[in-house]
Amino acid sequence: MIRSLLVRPAAFLLASSRRSLLVVQSRRHLGLTSSSFSSLKPSLIPVSSESLEINEQAKKALEEEERGEGIPRSEHAVISTFDLFSIGVGPSSSHTVGPMRAGKIFVTDLVHLGLLDKVKTLKITLYGSLAATGKGHATPEAILMGLENDDPETIETSTINSRYLSIISEKRLSLGGTRNIHYDMDKDMLWKMEALPTHPNGMRFAVFDENGDLLAVNVYYSVGGGFVVNERTQVDENLYFRSIDKSAAAPARRDKTHGIVLPEAGVLEKIGGEQELPSSEGGSEEETDHKKEMPKQPPFLFHNAQSLEALTRKHNLTIAQLVWNNELSYLTDQEVSDNLLRIWSVMDECIRTGVMSTEEVLPGRLRVRRRAATLYRRLFKGFYPSMPSPSLPPSVSPPLSGSTFPSALSIQSGFNSPAPPSAYLSPSSPSSSKPTGLVAGLGPGGPRALVVGSFEHALPLTPWRSSVFPGIDWLSCYAIAVNEVNAAGGRVVTAPTNGAAGVIPAVLKYIVEFISDDPERDVKTFLLTAAAIGMLYKRGATISAAEGGCMAEVGVASSMAAAGFVACMGGSPKMILQAAEVGIEHSLGLTCDPVDGTVQVPCIERNSLGAVKAVTAAQLALAGDGIHSVSLDEAIEAMRMTARDMSTHYKETSLAGLATTVRIPLSSPGC
Repeated sequence: MIRSLLVRPAAFLLASSRRSLLVVQSRRHLGLTSSSFSSLKPSLIPVSSESLEINEQAKKALEEEERGEGIPRSEHAVISTFDLFSIGVGPSSSHTVGPMRAGKIFVTDLVHLGLLDKVKTLKITLYGSLAATGKGHATPEAILMGLENDDPETIETSTINSRYLSIISEKRLSLGGTRNIHYDMDKDMLWKMEALPTHPNGMRFAVFDENGDLLAVNVYYSVGGGFVVNERTQVDENLYFRSIDKSAAAPARRDKTHGIVLPEAGVLEKIGGEQELPSSEGGSEEETDHKKEMPKQPPFLFHNAQSLEALTRKHNLTIAQLVWNNELSYLTDQEVSDNLLRIWSVMDECIRTGVMSTEEVLPGRLRVRRRAATLYRRLFKGFYPSMPSPSLPPSVSPPLSGSTFPSALSIQSGFNSPAPPSAYLSPSSPSSSKPTGLVAGLGPGGPRALVVGSFEHALPLTPWRSSVFPGIDWLSCYAIAVNEVNAAGGRVVTAPTNGAAGVIPAVLKYIVEFISDDPERDVKTFLLTAAAIGMLYKRGATISAAEGGCMAEVGVASSMAAAGFVACMGGSPKMILQAAEVGIEHSLGLTCDPVDGTVQVPCIERNSLGAVKAVTAAQLALAGDGIHSVSLDEAIEAMRMTARDMSTHYKETSLAGLATTVRIPLSSPGC
């Protein structure tokens, strides 16, 4: 069993030589009823003795570490920026992107083992949080698309729903895109509310031949941010990198022994905070050849915020420059640059899609009203005449006058309410003989929204006035746009999760449009700095709502965005870390209780507030001197402990909070 992310992670895990499907020797491994297996004869998949031996070594090492025994470990936090930020599909990274990857990994293994053509039937079991909220998070659709050989980055999002409905109606699944099998959704997908011990997001796949014999089975865990853990290979499997085929991942991404020298005698030795490979001068020819074969490793290995800040001082590098140099362990400068700009282009396009949408409501029975397009039009109507123009021509164009948009919400009546009936807008309305109770507003330019109160009261009425906070409104518009696209199953960037996908793009978009004098530089600086902070949470706590509630998603995203904002404002590393700490400190304990199990209420608005909180945290840090009472490392540890103690009812299960107090279906607009 792998260790929970809520336990301080080990520095490294010995990787198995190859990925293999689980060996199943008894019917209890599948978690199905006895009757389901009454006619099945289990069969075995051969596993190399080398894989078994290495996994036993890893298990023993972990047990020694838990007891405080054994060899010292290098607890570094370095993973690739492009594993932390990945292009995917909504609405959830842990319930959609991860399961889709798991399905593709499973079918890829079947192909490698020559078993695909023997498969007759398939059984899928979902556990814990996946079972509780999987339907609202499109988990079944994601798994089936993955089993049909699609992946989150390249799948055509507009075809997912129609393909899923076709599978359900025709009861036929194209396994691997080539092997057609019978698949009955009602019988072949099982939902079990109890979680498996390893992680709340568990799923088990099993395939059988035409005689009902069990061919292969494996258990996967979607651990947040789209990362998938394989039961057989334990945390070696995609916990810190995303490649479907492990052999396609660069050694620097998949190796878990950064900072560890592995002598032939098998004794592991810890070396310093930065990678210092032995010199090739001297030594035997055999030793020299061995060193040449060693994969290139990231040069700057930080394990917490303190060591990260120390490395920036020691090498006179910014946090972004330090992370850039680490990426060069498997990419070129041009590839790093291109990948960062591609991540941003998808984020920017997601904002464009959201604000240009002509759809009035989001999918699902909540019928939540889409608001990004209306908010965007509102901002471009001169509602803020004193607002400075963007420093660059906006890459998101204003809506065309002839475009078809949802019925506009009046500016006067706010974001969430329809315009008041005209009968109530005038104090001279025939239905009102006296201007008391519901009366007209007092603002200039004619009637305004309703004012509740009496003109004859000793406490005078407050006249209508418009607040002018353009920065807040732009941030909210951008964040809501992204999360509406995500909720509709569109293309988004996991940053670091889908449920929090709007925070980082919103803050970065605001920088590009209103602050930056060099957008390309600031995009790279922002994303690399935010990634460094995200790595600390990934290794030191969790980015999975099923483990840590919404503080693991929107809370972490706010912290990352705050750090990126300060970096783009020229703040010092100490200021960057302080901003990140403020961003998470005031999100501790934030629950994940999605209404109806969808990533809509309160998730969409929560991203808006998360973006505003990020900028507020950044401003506080920039106004200081980098000295603060609580360090980022202390805040991350507090988050880990809070997540450990939090009730599972508030961890993406929809068993408490708003998920139980809000009545479904809602008749009101988006809330």
